[in-house]
Amino acid sequence: MILKKPLIVEIFLSALLVAFLHKVALSLFLYWTTSWFDILMHFLGGLVIGLIAAFVFFIYPSGRLGSGFVSIPKDHKGSAFLIVIGSVLVVALTWELWELFVGFTDVLDDQADTILDVIMGLIGGTTAFLYAKSKIWQK
Repeated sequence: MILKKPLIVEIFLSALLVAFLHKVALSLFLYWTTSWFDILMHFLGGLVIGLIAAFVFFIYPSGRLGSGFVSIPKDHKGSAFLIVIGSVLVVALTWELWELFVGFTDVLDDQADTILDVIMGLIGGTTAFLYAKSKIWQK
C-alpha cells in the first residue's frame, strides 16, 4: 500500500500550531499566568512527537507502509503503540530533565506539575497513535 504524503501534512500543521502557540505564550506570559496553557502545550507536544514517531518508525523512508525502520504486522498494533508511546515518553522525560537542569522547575516543589506534564504528553502520544493507526493501518 503506497500512501500519498502519509502524516506529513498533520506533522507540519501540528508542529506549526505548537510553534505559534509557544510564541504567543512567551509574548503574553501565558505559561506563568494561565495555569491550563502548559497542560495544553504538553498534550500538543506529545501529539507532534507521536505523529513523528509513527512516521519515522513505520513509513519513512520510502513512503510505503511497513517500509520504515520497524515493520509491524497489522495484527500487532500493540507493539506499534509501545514504540510510539515509548518515543513520546523518552522525549517527555528528557524535556522535564532539561527544565530541571536549567532551573525552570524545582525537584521538591514541582513534582505534581512534572507528573502532569508527562501524563499529558502521553495522552497526546496516544491520540497521535490512534490517529496514525486510522490513517496507516486501514483494514
